[in-house]
Amino acid sequence: MINKFSLDHQSKNYLIISSDIELRYEMVITKVGEYFDKSVEKILENPDVMYVSLPVIDKSGNITSTLSNYELQMREYGLLDKLDTNRIGNEITIDQIREVISFTQISAHKNKKIVILNSASNMNKEASSALLKTLEEVSSNCTFILLASSLTSIAETIKSRCQVLQYEQNFEMDKNSNFKDFFFSKHPFLRNIDPDYNIFNLAESIKVQIDGLLDKTLDPIDISNEWSNLHINLIVCIVVEYIIFNCKNAVYKPFDQSLDQYHKKLVDIYTKIPLIKKNINLNINTKYLLNNLTIELAS
Repeated sequence: MINKFSLDHQSKNYLIISSDIELRYEMVITKVGEYFDKSVEKILENPDVMYVSLPVIDKSGNITSTLSNYELQMREYGLLDKLDTNRIGNEITIDQIREVISFTQISAHKNKKIVILNSASNMNKEASSALLKTLEEVSSNCTFILLASSLTSIAETIKSRCQVLQYEQNFEMDKNSNFKDFFFSKHPFLRNIDPDYNIFNLAESIKVQIDGLLDKTLDPIDISNEWSNLHINLIVCIVVEYIIFNCKNAVYKPFDQSLDQYHKKLVDIYTKIPLIKKNINLNINTKYLLNNLTIELAS
């Protein structure tokens, strides 16, 4: 994918899809830095580069800043819900896109302007419509780079106006690997911040509890009550990866009809996870969501 992503003097819009928030951002920011001959650390200070992400909103309702990529990753795992006393918005707003429009209407200092729209799937409908119009009508030499975790979360009309590049790391699981190794290989960001959050022990604890739910030795409501005091996004992430880990492990085991039914159940739960994540983002009662998840695991 890196070879297909290039910046030149022509206007060309990209939609880069990867569930690895750090990987996709580092790839983009490195390319932009190379184009402007600036260091990665300084590139967002360039007057021809605009970075947009989820807004940080003060008590008066004004947008004071936008989440950095690091902060965005923290929020994705449910480890960040405010900055100082300011809340983090759940959507990229039309006001932010209006600022983008103003930015594109001014001539570039040098060859071109670049807009990096991080977590583009978080645009609300008004912002998405305004961006579409801008992609169609922008008059200056400007390249838009949209970053998102899922292709299905982006409107078809926007996708049709971008070159879509998808990238996921190939991950080969050793048949002797344990869950923690598997989990942190897929989420190296969490490995790096583990000393502050004790995620190693949390992942192992959640694994044991999932096993207890699956073999019906633990009460789902008790587990739900315990999980409700933790970071729900991180809990859901661990559940998802443990389901994947279990199903991948099945490849190395002889066929067993009872185990086959067991894995079908896990796959069924896995298909319901996107709706759970969506409801989390909509701030639907997390205790209700956790009750449903733990009951599904124990059913």
